[in-house]
Amino acid sequence: MKMKKLLTAAAAASLALFALVGCGGKDASSGQAEAKDYAQIIHDARTDEVNEAMLILSSDAEGNFTATDGPVADMTEDDIKAQADNFILPMLGLEAGDYEEFAASVSTMNVRSYGVAIVKPAEGKAADVQAALENYVTSQQLSMEHYLADQYEIAKAATVTTVPSGEVVLVCCEDSDTVLAAIEDALAA
Repeated sequence: MKMKKLLTAAAAASLALFALVGCGGKDASSGQAEAKDYAQIIHDARTDEVNEAMLILSSDAEGNFTATDGPVADMTEDDIKAQADNFILPMLGLEAGDYEEFAASVSTMNVRSYGVAIVKPAEGKAADVQAALENYVTSQQLSMEHYLADQYEIAKAATVTTVPSGEVVLVCCEDSDTVLAAIEDALAA
């Protein structure tokens, strides 16, 4: 009888363990998918040199903006909001309501084709976000076509794709294939 109780307890413990393992990637208490740190994913996909030079702007589900990398140490909260509202979001063609959250790093200088973004579209906005980021790429290509040949080649190699987890990813930078692969791997994890 004691052996039967021991085996029953072991079986129950095994089932509980398998149930927890089966919830990988989810918060066990709520069943919700764990939030992905899009800014960290972009940071990890880039070189140290690019991280030192290029700011990553991100938003949270409440619409607050934060920044990492680049010149962030010299920026106030108002500076970060101004970067979002006056430069990065307009350049990418994104408006409040298009996304639940995002992280993006975009060159605001017209001598460099550089834009990397991960956008979680708001409900029903995936096609709008995809189109906005594709328009950004087209704009970069048109701007650089007769201006800077090396930057035009970067813009021509740019990619906008929707990954299986639903985020729309923009990669317009040097070594774009490697950066895109790193982002896709991190989003799939």
